[in-house]
Amino acid sequence: MGFLIDLLCFLVVPVLCWRLVRGAVPMAVLPILTGLAIAIAADRFGFDKSLLGPSQAGDMIGWCGVLLLAFSAGLETRVTSDGAPPLGGRLVASALMALALPFAVGLAVALSGTMDAVLLRPEGVSPLLSAGAIGLCLAVSALPVLVGIVRELPLADRPLGNLALRLAALDDAILWTGLAVLLFLHKGESGALFAGGWTHVAAFGLFAAMILQRGRIDRLLPDHGLVTVVTGLAYLAAGAWATTVLGLHELLGAYFAGALTPRALAERLQPERLGKLALFGLSPLFFAHRGLSIDGAVVTPEAIGVSLILLLLAGTAKLAAVHVAPPDATLPATERTRLGLLLQCKGLMEIVAATILVQAGLITPMVFAVLVTLALVSTTLTVPLLRIASRTVARAAETA
Repeated sequence: MGFLIDLLCFLVVPVLCWRLVRGAVPMAVLPILTGLAIAIAADRFGFDKSLLGPSQAGDMIGWCGVLLLAFSAGLETRVTSDGAPPLGGRLVASALMALALPFAVGLAVALSGTMDAVLLRPEGVSPLLSAGAIGLCLAVSALPVLVGIVRELPLADRPLGNLALRLAALDDAILWTGLAVLLFLHKGESGALFAGGWTHVAAFGLFAAMILQRGRIDRLLPDHGLVTVVTGLAYLAAGAWATTVLGLHELLGAYFAGALTPRALAERLQPERLGKLALFGLSPLFFAHRGLSIDGAVVTPEAIGVSLILLLLAGTAKLAAVHVAPPDATLPATERTRLGLLLQCKGLMEIVAATILVQAGLITPMVFAVLVTLALVSTTLTVPLLRIASRTVARAAETA
């Protein structure tokens, strides 16, 4: 019975709400918003939120879904180059600037102590690591959500959308690498790094083999449905196992496994369909449970205010970065603004990153709530802001 209630509250209800609003609110937002709303209501009205979930089976389904979502995000980096500009020095510099500036803003705010009442670091964690965790979350650009947004853009806007995808793919790769570095440093602080001996060597060797054998595996694998599925699952399981052994997080391994998948195999796995299956059929339970796990008492007006301030700072920094270091010197200022609005979308990737960081003890539950709120508002505003900017550009063109 508990599993059925879990499914109804955190899978069926978000999907029905998404259908009712006809996609005006991203599906990425609705499950965690549902869980968060119940957590706040439980705190304010004093009922037991555990009556609604999570169930053990629901947790397992949601966990499989988010692993699949992270894997599909990695696969997207292998296939989104179609129609996108070639990778060059200027593009890489632009992607680095689009990450570095919001990261620096988040790092500075966290280290300044001006918002310590809300952004207080956990006990036993160095200020630099905790501030770096916040900065990393502010620097995120959500590749999976952007893929869906770009696919719905008018044909005239597709080149700009493909440019955003190329930058987001680079930023996504750096984000997950940065997460791995933060967790490695945190493990080193606690003395738990490299405690696994030969299993750590095997994990590193597995990732090295994935990198070195990509071309060979591409040539050897037959184009057969069953072989494709089994090989994809093997990559996912191997990546998740390797990062677990290294003391990191399974989601990191799922993402890196997708990013290291041979190109032909990645295309046959159809990351768009895989992502939709995870987003609509499985992972809503994970994200709803993350929202439900938040203590409703920490969602205060102060916390919401801090999240909105951080959103404004991060969005402004992302826009400034695109204007200062555009991927194409000929890109007009209006197009740079629209590109920046696409890249400020946080989507599910910030929530996944924040989940990893709070579970590792690098941020507090209150900071997690702030970052989740930031991600929800950022993702919800992306399409409306882009439409407003596009209409403004269109009116200016008509006037000219």
